[in-house]
Amino acid sequence: MDNVKNWFQNYKFLKPIGSGGMGIVYLAYAIDFSREVVVKQLMSKSNDPYENSEAIRLFKREAKILSKLNHPGIVPILDYHASSDGKYFLVMDYIKGKDLSVVLKNFGAFDSEAVVEIGIQCCQVLSYIHLQVPAIIYRDLKPSNLILTPEGRVVFIDFGIARIVNFNQAATKVVTSGYSPPEQYYGKPEPRSDLYALGVTLGHLLTGIKPKPLTQSNPLKDNKTINLHLNDLIFRLTNYNIDDRPATAQVVMLELKEIFKEIKGYQRQTQTSIPGLVLEASQSPEPLTLWQKIADWIKKRQK
Repeated sequence: MDNVKNWFQNYKFLKPIGSGGMGIVYLAYAIDFSREVVVKQLMSKSNDPYENSEAIRLFKREAKILSKLNHPGIVPILDYHASSDGKYFLVMDYIKGKDLSVVLKNFGAFDSEAVVEIGIQCCQVLSYIHLQVPAIIYRDLKPSNLILTPEGRVVFIDFGIARIVNFNQAATKVVTSGYSPPEQYYGKPEPRSDLYALGVTLGHLLTGIKPKPLTQSNPLKDNKTINLHLNDLIFRLTNYNIDDRPATAQVVMLELKEIFKEIKGYQRQTQTSIPGLVLEASQSPEPLTLWQKIADWIKKRQK
């Protein structure tokens, strides 16, 4: 549709649910899809022509990247519209749940088992986007960009600064203080940059302490109950030197699954497993397990 007014007739806007550097996000009802959706509108307040053009470029890139991805851990794009008067809209599925920063703020640090399960699901998404041709780097992994759904699925949101890898071309320098690795500050991110942010994120979830910029994460220092092998993995993931980090998300996922087996084996020996979580040590964690565990954990803290 050429006219944004006509395009709006497809959507009944319900309420704003968030805002960021590139725009505002609304909850809406999509008539064509017969369900609630999220509409992200580009809304730059800058008077700088370069900043405005860069915002538009990033917004268009987000639409292009998301339209080609199909993974249960990535919010799918449903529609995209650019009006003749320079307005840009991105329509995505509405993902019900809570972002992990909200859970962390309201209920405190996660235990090792929950963090391992979150890490495994994150690695599944990272492995998927890193294996695209060409590879896609997320570049903004942090608790607030991870939604935990009622089904126990961890979903990545906001691909606004994700980029397709071109090793011969410097990337726009976009960083998130505390989570971005050194090479991202120089506009040279690559897939292992996402692994650094993953390590920082897992460390943050384990301690509840906001990460310091460009600091190797050692969560055991602040939380003595953390699994030793998990702490070691996080320490290696957040190494300043990119070549000293694990090679791929797949490698990290396999290591996390071994740590999960270790945790479950210890729980069986000590008989401290949380009721309702019935998993053999040889099994990978199922998505519902994570939701049940955190829901039970939240109920106990609310008493």
